[in-house]
Amino acid sequence: MTVFMALCAGLGLAAACGLRVFLPLFVASIAVRAGFLGVGDHFGWLGSNAAIVLFGTATVVEVAGFMIPWVDHVLDVIAAPLAAVAGAVLMTSQLLGATAVVDGGAAEPLLHPAVAWSLGIIVGATTASGIEAASIAGRLSSSVLTIGWLNPIYGMVETALSLAVTLAAVAIPVIAGMLVLLLLPILLIAVWRIWAWRRKQRRLHEAKLQRARERIAYAMSHHSQRMSAAQQGGLGPGPGQPGAG
Repeated sequence: MTVFMALCAGLGLAAACGLRVFLPLFVASIAVRAGFLGVGDHFGWLGSNAAIVLFGTATVVEVAGFMIPWVDHVLDVIAAPLAAVAGAVLMTSQLLGATAVVDGGAAEPLLHPAVAWSLGIIVGATTASGIEAASIAGRLSSSVLTIGWLNPIYGMVETALSLAVTLAAVAIPVIAGMLVLLLLPILLIAVWRIWAWRRKQRRLHEAKLQRARERIAYAMSHHSQRMSAAQQGGLGPGPGQPGAG
């Protein structure tokens, strides 16, 4: 595998981790076990029985959790850092899997481990975090606009996209990597627009609350003045008393 192919496959897997953390790890584990996905020497554990069982169980829990409205927001908080870690690990596994045959027939990695890990952390974690940010922004918008009713459908679409991108990264890594490079800037712009819209809505809501507080304060002050005037009038001289008219 060349460095370019490894980078494309890593981009696809990292992007899929931004949608679902454990689904790409689970599919990658099966692909490594079946020999469809090459990884570096230090990542052979991805194809172990323990990894397949662990990631498979975590995938079922994760997918089911994102089908429950409002629980999905809690999972987003947990998944945000995990997505960055998973994206970095899968990206590095691919970069270290890029090898070349040298004299004697031994395959040597094309990248030094320090370089592979640096690229894995910078590119893989950033890609996964960017997709995760877009996912969170979309879910928050769905919750605000539909009171969470469409969140399960949103979760199903995310799961399907994560699976499709993962399979594409394994089978046709160049296309998967190119699509991620093309779509990631668009997603980041969409995230920025969504957050800007939410800030505007928050400011409008705070302005309405401030006007409501001012009206309540004015009404209470006016009512207090009227009560004070009424009490002063009631304490005046009554009939038959000195000073009474």
